[in-house]
Amino acid sequence: MSNKSKWFSTLTVTTVSLSVFLLSSVLWLISNFSNLNMTQIIFHLKVPLEGSDTSFMTSAIFNIIFPSAGAILFTYFLLRLFKKKNLKYSLLLKFKKRRKTITIFKLRYSTMVILLNVAAVLIFRYSFKIMDKQFHFKEFISVQFSDSNFIEENYVFSAGKLRFPDKKRNLIFLYLESMENTYSSIDEGGAFHENYMPELTEIAKSNISFSNNNQLGGNLGGVGTGWTMASMFAHSTGLPLNIPLEGNSMGSYSSFFPGAESLGDVLQSNGYKNYLMIGSEAAFGGRELFFRQHGDYELLDYNWAKKENKIPSDYRVWWGFEDQKLFSMAKEQLTEISKKEEPFNFTMLTVDTHHQDGYVCELCENKFSEQYANVIACSSRQVSDFIDWVAKQDFYENTTVVIVGDHLTMDSDFALDLPEGYSRTLYNAFINVPEDIVPENTLNRKFNSYDYYPSTLASLGVTIDGDRLALGTNLLSSEKTLYEVYGAEMYSELNQKSSFYDNEFLYPN
Repeated sequence: MSNKSKWFSTLTVTTVSLSVFLLSSVLWLISNFSNLNMTQIIFHLKVPLEGSDTSFMTSAIFNIIFPSAGAILFTYFLLRLFKKKNLKYSLLLKFKKRRKTITIFKLRYSTMVILLNVAAVLIFRYSFKIMDKQFHFKEFISVQFSDSNFIEENYVFSAGKLRFPDKKRNLIFLYLESMENTYSSIDEGGAFHENYMPELTEIAKSNISFSNNNQLGGNLGGVGTGWTMASMFAHSTGLPLNIPLEGNSMGSYSSFFPGAESLGDVLQSNGYKNYLMIGSEAAFGGRELFFRQHGDYELLDYNWAKKENKIPSDYRVWWGFEDQKLFSMAKEQLTEISKKEEPFNFTMLTVDTHHQDGYVCELCENKFSEQYANVIACSSRQVSDFIDWVAKQDFYENTTVVIVGDHLTMDSDFALDLPEGYSRTLYNAFINVPEDIVPENTLNRKFNSYDYYPSTLASLGVTIDGDRLALGTNLLSSEKTLYEVYGAEMYSELNQKSSFYDNEFLYPN
């Protein structure tokens, strides 16, 4: 084979395999995740993935790597075959005593190279068409070349704005994996005929819970709420987790948004000790960097549990250990932490309701036909039991509990047949807020994850001048949120590139 032929063969094999890799990746993402956007996909590609559920990695290998490898082998051997012998189909005709052979078609090596590259281009085109429909690819590319002043004009720094009470309240902040109000019954404001989360519904009704309607509801989502790290970042900083195409999403892998100020930063500077307890590895998705660098959180994760002999060294289910163990360990830690003089912020993240279909533990009942519904119901009971336990503890009198769903479920086949026009929202509840704090209105509010940042501080009795902080608004006040002022237009602005955002938070100095 000549050098020219080798070059064409290499190019063709590469083009075909890359096109198959892209298509396989897009189809895998669609089948395993919902509510993703390009920002979250790029962020995942830039941060550590260690500690992720092994079933996802296995699924990716079978559905992405294997087809791509198959495309390489198939293309390579096909070209080798045609290089040695052109494919020819002939038809033998008989005319009395004479015979004549007519060649119907003859496929040469050069023609096969052209056909394979054309096929690859068509696959690329089809893949990008799906990406644009599912992940708004064109919009993401176009906004990289725009520059919005929205963040600069609306961002409120905390300096001189916060006044903590003389007796600081403790905080238990509970992120519920993929917990949305959709799981409740239609009568309560959900989307199903049966209520899969009756205990959580009752908790919301019995305490302060903000809704976008007259029933059980919540925040409508938006930028920075579709994935756990993005959601945590938005809740904690009042900022979207916007990721530029160029450079590292975190400035460097040793620095996570160095210019951003988080809830943990504010609490630490006011004498709080921060803790994060999760049933997976903290390193996944950049969480360890974020929580260590913004509030110096003590990380109580899967690796910590093994090191402290909370679980056997070879124990691993789902993403690490299940919520049954998470709540048990949380009770132990809170009992010890509450004995210390310093106020605490104890943040938790559940995991059993992660897609696909959730994790069935020994506490789960087989009440519903779908596994995911049974796992949701089990999570609702466990959260309720945990809150009941907290309410009986001596430290509860001076402790606020905040519960939020981290994002809408990414289980692609669970919430398909919803009532027409139904808006999926994230769960929220503020428990044991100081008695003198009475929200003016909790119903028919338009808000998003950024508003939880100042609202959480306010629920601790912190006075916020102007009731605005970062891009968030204190929901416990009468101040309008940015969403109520600007409507959905704010999301269009936040999707755009912001030089102020990059220079102030992502790459300061």
